[in-house]
Amino acid sequence: MKIILTGSLGHINAPLVQQLIAAHHTVTVISHNPQRQAAITALGAIPAIGSITDQAFLTRTFTGADAVYLIITSATGGADLFAAGRQQATIYANAVRAAGVTHVVNLSSVGANLGPEVGSLHIYNVIEGVLTRQLPGMNLTFIRPTGMFYNLFSQLTSIRQHHAIYTNSQLDQRNSWVAPADIAPVVAQALTDPQPGVTSQYVASDERSFTEVAATLGAALNFPDLQAIQISDTTMLANLIQAGMPTEFATQYVKTTAYERDHDFYADYQAHHPVLGPTKLSDFAQEFAQVYAQS
Repeated sequence: MKIILTGSLGHINAPLVQQLIAAHHTVTVISHNPQRQAAITALGAIPAIGSITDQAFLTRTFTGADAVYLIITSATGGADLFAAGRQQATIYANAVRAAGVTHVVNLSSVGANLGPEVGSLHIYNVIEGVLTRQLPGMNLTFIRPTGMFYNLFSQLTSIRQHHAIYTNSQLDQRNSWVAPADIAPVVAQALTDPQPGVTSQYVASDERSFTEVAATLGAALNFPDLQAIQISDTTMLANLIQAGMPTEFATQYVKTTAYERDHDFYADYQAHHPVLGPTKLSDFAQEFAQVYAQS
């Protein structure tokens, strides 16, 4: 198959490219960064250097593809997160139609079934809606991973300085986590074995509370006193803005974690519960400890 991937060589795409190439598919990777060209070629893929906001470029690149994988990137810095998602999804849909592609896989997220009340994750509801409406009659698969393990790297400074993980989440509430390595094979399957119509699929690796996260990371770091500390939404917002996160995105992000804490956020996920991937919190903790030692 001829498969086009947006998203350059990110956390998911790097193992995804390797799996698709190993299965003898022809893979083109879109990246806006010319410096990625050599790395893409080294994996056996074809680099396509250009912007995902350039509809003409996307149409040329998508033409002749058996399947296209769409990722929305760089939608955190604008004044209207959801307008940015809607705009990019529309560009993608226009390019897919113009190129005559009939099979699309989109990286969405847990929470995509919910409305504006879910904060930043509502962007995925917006994107799924645009693609569904504008690509009728297409094989369209939405992959919905849960919370990324690697988001915990944002806690490196507080762990180093205070032996603490700060969150506005409920500490003993079990959340769902996922490793990029466990997402890649699910995406590969969706790209190479199209399901008819519009479908969605959750992806997760482990289900752990922040109390369990702190204990597991503490053991890997040899910090027996490492603890998770719940802070208020107001304090969380102030901390994120102070760390450099754009105010609008920080506001929506805190809204997301507050909704997850106070409502049945995982209801649809539980109703369509996936088989958990092989990467567990204890595995990620070893990677975290290595990154911590090198930082």
